[in-house]
Amino acid sequence: MRARLGYWLVALIASALAILGWWQRANISLLERIDSLSLDAQMQWRGPLQPRLPILIVTIDEASAMRGGTPDRRALTAALDRLSKAGARLVALDILLLDAGDPTVDAALAASIKRSGRVLLPYALGEEPGPDGSDSRAVLDSAWPKVEGDVAKAPTPLRARRLLAPLPLFADAALGLGNVGAQRSSDGALRYDLPALGLGGEVYPTLAVRVAAQLRGADWQQAWLRLGREAAVGTLQVPIDGLSRQWLNYYGPGGTFERLSFAELLKGKVDDARLKDRIVLIGTTALGSGDAFPTTFDPGLPGVERLATAIDNLIGERVLRRPDWAAASELVLMLGLPLLVIGLLSRWRLRAALPVLIVVALVLLVLLQRRFELHHEFIAPAFPVLAAVLAVLGALALRAADEHQRRQLALVALKESEERYALAAEGANDGLWDWDLEAGTVHYSPRWLALMGLDVAEAADIKAWTLPLPPAAGREFERVLDEHLQGRSRQLHHLLEFEQGGQHRWLLARGMATREGGRAVRMAGSLTDVSELHRLQQQISHDALHDRLTGLPNRAMFRVQLESAMAEGDAGLVLLGLDEFRAFNEAQGLAAGDAVLVETAQRLRMREGQAMMAGRLGPDEFGLIFRARHGDNNGLVAWVLDQFEIPYPLPEGGKHRLSACVGWAQAAEGPANADELIAAAEGALARAKMQGPGNRHCYDPAEQMVERSRRWLREQIDVALAEGGQFKLFYQPFIRLSDRQLLGFEALIRWHHPQRGLVMPGDFIPVAEASGQIADIGRWTLMEAAAQLRRWQALGFTGEIAVNVSGVQLERDQELLSDAHAVLKALGDVPPKQLKLEVTESMAMANPQRSAEVLRELASLGFKLSIDDFGTGYSSLAYLHRFPFDTLKIDRSFVMRLEAGREAVEIVRTIVGLANALGKQTLAEGVEDEAQAAQLTALGVQVGQGWLFAKALPESEAERWIIRAGAESAS
Repeated sequence: MRARLGYWLVALIASALAILGWWQRANISLLERIDSLSLDAQMQWRGPLQPRLPILIVTIDEASAMRGGTPDRRALTAALDRLSKAGARLVALDILLLDAGDPTVDAALAASIKRSGRVLLPYALGEEPGPDGSDSRAVLDSAWPKVEGDVAKAPTPLRARRLLAPLPLFADAALGLGNVGAQRSSDGALRYDLPALGLGGEVYPTLAVRVAAQLRGADWQQAWLRLGREAAVGTLQVPIDGLSRQWLNYYGPGGTFERLSFAELLKGKVDDARLKDRIVLIGTTALGSGDAFPTTFDPGLPGVERLATAIDNLIGERVLRRPDWAAASELVLMLGLPLLVIGLLSRWRLRAALPVLIVVALVLLVLLQRRFELHHEFIAPAFPVLAAVLAVLGALALRAADEHQRRQLALVALKESEERYALAAEGANDGLWDWDLEAGTVHYSPRWLALMGLDVAEAADIKAWTLPLPPAAGREFERVLDEHLQGRSRQLHHLLEFEQGGQHRWLLARGMATREGGRAVRMAGSLTDVSELHRLQQQISHDALHDRLTGLPNRAMFRVQLESAMAEGDAGLVLLGLDEFRAFNEAQGLAAGDAVLVETAQRLRMREGQAMMAGRLGPDEFGLIFRARHGDNNGLVAWVLDQFEIPYPLPEGGKHRLSACVGWAQAAEGPANADELIAAAEGALARAKMQGPGNRHCYDPAEQMVERSRRWLREQIDVALAEGGQFKLFYQPFIRLSDRQLLGFEALIRWHHPQRGLVMPGDFIPVAEASGQIADIGRWTLMEAAAQLRRWQALGFTGEIAVNVSGVQLERDQELLSDAHAVLKALGDVPPKQLKLEVTESMAMANPQRSAEVLRELASLGFKLSIDDFGTGYSSLAYLHRFPFDTLKIDRSFVMRLEAGREAVEIVRTIVGLANALGKQTLAEGVEDEAQAAQLTALGVQVGQGWLFAKALPESEAERWIIRAGAESAS
């Protein structure tokens, strides 16, 4: 416990030291440099990038300087005129025009700047006190027009105290002005721009921001700045951090941007096409005459190229960002990594822990680098890595201390262990032996001698092991012993088996040799009596394959015997099941039930003096294997049933007679293996039990095929419901007989099986009703009909879709009501009265009182109801008026018999009269010709359905009916 606390203390100290350094890095140059180097490393890992803007740098390099040093203003005027003439898009000078010169020359330069209309000039904000040019109107106009935040209180890495401004003559002529002052890191590098430096109550942008805004065509008067948060000029976003810094994303060493010598420009050696539409930056790169900054890729990047980088970052949206969550994530890593390090090193071996830690570190670095390259976001990993390294070093130191302490404790424990072993050897029940191979002597303990049944004189050497063993077992022991002495086994572990005093004994011999130079010199071990363990294992093995109550083979053993019998020839199987055995158990008690089972097993063991292959396969089920002979099967079955003619004696006195059902099958009838034969006999037994107590049934392959077909259908229905796409709804129209207008459809399900093709409802609906799957099919049908109404709503369909409700759904009334509420949600804004639920007359009358309650609840939800197949059941008028139905559907059988005589006509007339009396609609199904339609109309039937009008239609054809009906009603 103390060691674990020590590890967690190391993690806490490592996190605390890293967090302290992270917090103070801005105040300690070394820590700041460590933090900055991680950013440099990410850029180096990424490698150089190509600029996105057509920036051209005109360099006042050594060659230009040799022609007169820094260009005089006449040369600058000529250069600007040359660029204007060539069609340069924008020109920015990285040269401060501070001092007045020859008035004529200065005026000419100002005129050139003014004439160009596309020249931006720099000014410089600095920390050193001195002359201040911030009162220049042009400079003041260049400040951020809208600023949120207190300039005096806003954190910033640089506090400006003066502004070095260009001469007003030049400033007034320029298109815009911007700051080129910068703040170096402790290592001299310049990693960020300062686009929000304050002086005299104003906040000034960088020249890069002004150039980028001009390139975007933004109105500077609409620019705004939120100190420490964000800035924008029109569509140009200026990402800044909490200190209002714009981090620079350097692309590579000097020369990454295209360069042009100032001297070559003046000589006219440059083609106009090279200057047209270019963003031209003019700055000094000559040694000793311009500013240069160390960067990730270059120890001395010219200031004008840094300016180009900042502009390209802004326009190309490559500005590095430190996300808002960076500090929190670094803090979490500084807390989490030491915990991970300690958790691994305190529990795992060093060889396993270190690779995991290395992999975790590499994964984190790869993720950070990917974020850096794809999103230009950087999170400094230096201090989290420092926390992890400190934790590793501390954990390794603790491991070393713990290892030393464990060695000391191990020496003490070894001494105590030797003492305990000496005591254990004296009190142990095992025999011990020690063989000195060089001296050729063996020591056997008294317990060893007793276990082997030898005396001291007989146990003179190593051959004493083989004395009580049979010759073959003795040779096997010598082989195993020699194999260990030669180093081919790690340990001697051999079971000795022999007879001793009329008892079978098992002794376990164990030993291990010590070696010098690969040669065994000494060997010691033990001898353990495992006889009882082996007897127990034999009993367990027997119990695993036999029924403990009756002693008969259990189902697993019986199956093996059946397989063997089937392999030898034609075999058969008789299964018998005791009738009402559970009731007998409950009435007479478990003791009586066990007695019956034992007695039944005894009766089945022997038949006419021959042993039977019997087994107990279930709580009240027994099996008999027989050789199939012509004419003998029925005799065996009769013999089995005869055993139950004899009453069973009860433990508490008296007798009780039981009966049994018998089912049997033969391999010759089709079953190919034991499992299939057992299944066939079990199926026959089940059919016998269905016929009542004391019955018998023989396996019939035809019955099995029917059952297999039903089982296949049940399985495929489940698959179709789970996967979807196999069931489809077809729609048979409801037609008003008076004017042949479309009123709606009845939804009829069809099953398109991927292998069998079309499966008709008559084939699978009965199976689904028997298995209860019809409830799931009905639920799917309701939801699909609701979805269809939603789709047809766009066609202007206001008719109804009728869906059949099965008897199973009606019996599961709570599920049906729950499904109805789900259908209401699925309908959305479609009125629920457009969905009609059809219930057959016979289903409704199966439980009329409960059916009436359920139908009333469905009607209260807004659904229409229809009594289907009316006239074929036995409806009671006392209940019929309680059903809240809207439609009576006249069964097709009456429609088909209309022309056969008056009976069907009078029945239909009666149904119509009943419906009219109750104020309900009548619908005749199965209308196949015009004569039937005319006669139904004459009898007062309002709606017809049948092949006269249309068969069941797929969705696309039903939609055409709806469109045609809409067009007819509109005309």
